[in-house]
Amino acid sequence: MDPNNNIHRVALAEKTTAILNLYTPFKTDYQVSFSMAEADEKGLPRIAAKLVRTDGVPFAESSAPMDKKLRHMKDQTAIIRPFYLPAMKAEFNEDEANEFDCLDFDYAAIIVYNKDAQGEYTVKGVYFLPTDAFIHAKKPDADGVWRKMGLGSYRMHQISLDPRQKFARSLYMALRMSEALEYEYDKYGFYFSNP
Repeated sequence: MDPNNNIHRVALAEKTTAILNLYTPFKTDYQVSFSMAEADEKGLPRIAAKLVRTDGVPFAESSAPMDKKLRHMKDQTAIIRPFYLPAMKAEFNEDEANEFDCLDFDYAAIIVYNKDAQGEYTVKGVYFLPTDAFIHAKKPDADGVWRKMGLGSYRMHQISLDPRQKFARSLYMALRMSEALEYEYDKYGFYFSNP
């Protein structure tokens, strides 16, 4: 993979991280904040989602059933893998960036993007969903690589790019994510990001 092709992907991931952080102030028992994580072995960006309890109690000391599961996640940090869906004539072949052979992420962020009048890449939409929902009814090819994920078909998971300006169905992102991560642990017995 040409590292130069990752420049726009990093910029889009950074913009998506800023969008996700608009949900941080909306908290319940949990709060989530987002930051750029270490890139994968191909140099593709990742996003980290750090969960904390709003009462300040460490997960290791909490007796809440969900917290007992979330404490098995390294630093209570979920890993989000960006996927790229151009909403314009594609300048890059995103197939290689969107293929994967390892389920090492807890959430998928499908970034729908285009260019603005100044020629800068902009985020037009974000579909944000748990890995389990992302891979539902799909399977890897014979060589173990997941292809043909139908990125445009996940519109029901679209989030608002600004929850303060437009109705956000999943305003309380921390609660939504903690419930999805609890389900992941219940179903698989581990988290994809740290099996």
